[in-house]
Amino acid sequence: MSKALKQSMVKRAYRGASDLLTKGTKLSVRVPSESAITKKGGCMGMNWLQVPGDYEIGDERSHIAILIIGRGQVTVPKEDFAIKGTLKTENVGLEKVVANIISNPNIRFLIACGKEEFGHFPGSALIGLWKNGVDERMRIRCERAAIPYLCNLDHEAVERFRHQVELIDLIFPKNADEIIAYDPIYNFDQGRTEGLLEAIRKCKARDPGTFPGGPMVVLNQGLVQEGAQVGKQLNKLADTFVTSMLQMPSEKLSTSASLVVLSERFGVIYDPVDGTVSMTPSVEFAGRLKAYLRGEG
Repeated sequence: MSKALKQSMVKRAYRGASDLLTKGTKLSVRVPSESAITKKGGCMGMNWLQVPGDYEIGDERSHIAILIIGRGQVTVPKEDFAIKGTLKTENVGLEKVVANIISNPNIRFLIACGKEEFGHFPGSALIGLWKNGVDERMRIRCERAAIPYLCNLDHEAVERFRHQVELIDLIFPKNADEIIAYDPIYNFDQGRTEGLLEAIRKCKARDPGTFPGGPMVVLNQGLVQEGAQVGKQLNKLADTFVTSMLQMPSEKLSTSASLVVLSERFGVIYDPVDGTVSMTPSVEFAGRLKAYLRGEG
């Protein structure tokens, strides 16, 4: 098969997925294995499709992904990783991490480092996801995370992630009990940096090979939006829910009704309890968020 034909196959797969995405469809696309030429050191000729997020790309042939929990900063040579980014939330943020890893079958090690964050507890969610997976509601089986639902992924994507990578856990401390315990942004100290570099050296000394099956690309409205935009929409949605509940009489507050989807494509929902119309990056997650704020989830 010619190189031009292989590239054409990949483009058709992505284009078809994009067409479905505009209709509001959640889907996983497994790019044909013929689209990747396997060579020693990684999967060459691959079009790595990443969803937006807070990360930098290094050598896409590398077997290593580095994930900093919270707002830590550290400099690592780009040849030592395929992708290096941060994780601040246990739901949409973690979904983006999963999506960007399973779309590159070269990545076989995920080094998680930094400090656990109070409130969201994204480190707990990550470890729970890798060790225990999710339940039938796509809720991560973990101990502390607040709203650990992966509404923009499916079980197949989660299991692919769990089998594709080995998690190297360098997160410490894990007992984040106060939101004021850590600076919003911090640089890795010498000990933390040396621990990360040592983990990188050990991973590079191993050669697990490329994960079989080719890239798995997950596309939907909740994943393709920029992280900052998603955060703003969810914060605004939470404010709307909370303000509405604070203004409700007690008898109305006890009323429970499902959100009505006005537009799946544009993420427009209607709350029949208070009559508000809102926008959300994920219709399903909006329902989970409302249930959590009401003490139901």
